[in-house]
Amino acid sequence: MRVIQISDTHLSAEHAFFRANNEAVRQWLAAQQPDLIVHTGDLGMDGAADATDLAMAATWNTGFAAPVLCVPGNHDVGDVAAIRPDQTVDDARLATWRAHLGPDRWAVDQGGWRLIGLNAMLLGSGHAEEARQFDWLAEALRSDAPVAVFLHKPLFIDHPAEGPRGYWTVTPEPRQRLLALLASAPVKLIASGHLHIHRHLHHAGIDHVWGPAASFVCGDSQEDLGGARRLGAVVHEFGPDRVTSQFVRPDGLADLTIEPVGNLIYGRPEPVE
Repeated sequence: MRVIQISDTHLSAEHAFFRANNEAVRQWLAAQQPDLIVHTGDLGMDGAADATDLAMAATWNTGFAAPVLCVPGNHDVGDVAAIRPDQTVDDARLATWRAHLGPDRWAVDQGGWRLIGLNAMLLGSGHAEEARQFDWLAEALRSDAPVAVFLHKPLFIDHPAEGPRGYWTVTPEPRQRLLALLASAPVKLIASGHLHIHRHLHHAGIDHVWGPAASFVCGDSQEDLGGARRLGAVVHEFGPDRVTSQFVRPDGLADLTIEPVGNLIYGRPEPVE
């Protein structure tokens, strides 16, 4: 089974800064023959504030040979209050996501694997859906098949026991709760986006893969988080009990950075801690 992971398209109805990169990735995807495409979040530039970006993302996802499954990012449904008190995950944003892009969590059995998509933006939010997602996940993990998990934010940067990493990762308490749940199942892959960095780390029998962005990379506004700041996608090849993951850079991508236009888009440089 072949799954292509894309991430962080940051599609915008208003701003055209990264549309050429989005189009290069789209053309490449259209020429591929995967069994499934998974988008690991931040489909929209500012979908949490303007549903037009999510509507544009829904259209962008159509016309491929394979189905597309998505999980939301912070720019799609908001973030935890400690990070974005002005743009938290709430009922209205979740409903808007579901109206345009479908469920914000999902589990599918395909190719002898169970593939699980999580809404990382609920983790640590205190929203009622956070508890429901944990209960749902406990059931979804009852599988004899190997498991791959897709979500927007990575669980950690260097080690699962590390302290808070602010904007960059899931916070420690829900991270530990999630890892404890995942330890009950044969999880082989945790694939994320968010950082606009590609990295592959193997820890405790699990491959942690950061999917690169399909829009822009970050320059001086981003601290050193390891990995490689490059644009592209990841092709996951699923075998009987393990997965191999390969970075691919589609033709036509330009190494654009967010810093020259961050203030124009968000009213502040992006990303922020």
